[in-house]
Amino acid sequence: MMKKRLLYLAIATIVLTSCTEDRAIEVNKPIVIDPASELIYYWNFNTLVGTATAVAPDFTATAGSASITYDGTGPGYMDGDIGGYSINARNNDLAESLLKVRNPSNTRKLVFGLPTSGFKKVVLQFALSRSNNGATIQNYSYTTDGTNYISTGLSKISHNPMPDPLVDLISIDFSAIDAVNNNPNFKFQIEFAGDAAANPTGNNRFDNVTLEGIPLL
Repeated sequence: MMKKRLLYLAIATIVLTSCTEDRAIEVNKPIVIDPASELIYYWNFNTLVGTATAVAPDFTATAGSASITYDGTGPGYMDGDIGGYSINARNNDLAESLLKVRNPSNTRKLVFGLPTSGFKKVVLQFALSRSNNGATIQNYSYTTDGTNYISTGLSKISHNPMPDPLVDLISIDFSAIDAVNNNPNFKFQIEFAGDAAANPTGNNRFDNVTLEGIPLL
């Protein structure tokens, strides 16, 4: 009887291990924001109407020139549209509009210009979803010199967005990357991949983008 139980346990272990190894989905890991952190930038997109080449934050705690741009070539574009989310909203803001990044997105990159002058240990968060035809893979990187992008030290390097009305809170912790601290050249970049990124229709959806950090003394 004991031998049979050990045999069943071994088989179950092999099956469970095999299933786990087959999964390619990165699990969202909750990030605890340092209580000493303050809100540096916040986009709720509630006043964004129509197409845009650059989107300034709805709130900024600094004089830095933060912005979101959709760099690259091709017919893809970004615009404001109804259907916002409540996840990560601040100041009791309503879920009104959001930012749609339109396909084809495989020839473009969404770039967040996020100067961290006067702050350290920053954390970026945003609500994320997609349409049924939207890009299914997002790859993340950042730059500390304003030009060269890397993923070294990132707490999260990719994500598979869920189709609306499902929505994720994406949290990316830069607090352990010293070069990001007090850096006027800091930017975060999203590249879109997967077969759907080349679709002529479809989009990825962003709302309630925040950057928080600890003020330098």
